[in-house]
Amino acid sequence: MINKKLSKIGFLFSLPTILFFLFFISIPVIFTIVLTFADWKGYDLNQIKFIGFVNFSEVFRDKIFLKSFLNTAIFVGFTTLFLNLFGFIGAMIIDQKVAGARFLKNTIFLPVLLSPIIIGIMWSRMLDAFGVINKILQAAGFIKLPILFLGSSKIALYTVIVATLWQFTGYDMLLYYAGLQGIENHLLEAARIDGATEFKVTTRIIIPTLSPVITITMLLNIIGGFKVFEIVYVMTAGGPNHGSEVLATYLFQQAFRFNNMGFSSVIAMVIVFISLIVSVIRLRVTNREV
Repeated sequence: MINKKLSKIGFLFSLPTILFFLFFISIPVIFTIVLTFADWKGYDLNQIKFIGFVNFSEVFRDKIFLKSFLNTAIFVGFTTLFLNLFGFIGAMIIDQKVAGARFLKNTIFLPVLLSPIIIGIMWSRMLDAFGVINKILQAAGFIKLPILFLGSSKIALYTVIVATLWQFTGYDMLLYYAGLQGIENHLLEAARIDGATEFKVTTRIIIPTLSPVITITMLLNIIGGFKVFEIVYVMTAGGPNHGSEVLATYLFQQAFRFNNMGFSSVIAMVIVFISLIVSVIRLRVTNREV
């Protein structure tokens, strides 16, 4: 009798979460899957017209989609590489407990706490033709005319990448710093006593020991990179001339500017599919390490 009462109470406490998951996650996901096989402008449910795999063929033949996929891959590649590199270096510096290490740790981690929208606006203002960065470069004599950091299709994507690195390096740094705390000091000291250089200590002991952290951090960066939206949309909106278009911004454009819900649903499924693959890899790696 008591167990039944506890079960009912537990169900009542779980009900809000169940309803939230049902109405805000499960139903939208199922509806999105259905829309991948339909033509719909997003207004009247009675106007949904099922067209089979037409949306899939159109998406994978669309040049802008292919460009946005390539841009997303470039974004993921650069951010994953340099976030891990800078995060590891920052963690190593802080772990040495040099003067000012605590201040450095707080300074690097602070941008992580800010919204990508705020970061995007801030960097857009600094990189404007009359912004502080161009003013500094002109005052130092490096350039005569302002650089259009966000107005050039050749460098806009890489400018957004730099802003992203500035914001999220602290996140990777914190993960690596936590991993460094798990390394036994006597192993490092024994290696140094045996005559190992700091380079060998790092490459032969620290990096191999941190391999689980490195793997998980890289997978998290990849998932986040494929889902990037806010900072790109705020800084460039995918422009100019789709030079910084990524999958999420192109999805937004197709769904809410052109009301092409079926087409945009296929793009959403591509993002979800890639994220699921990386998530499965992450879970398997985590379970294997455990």
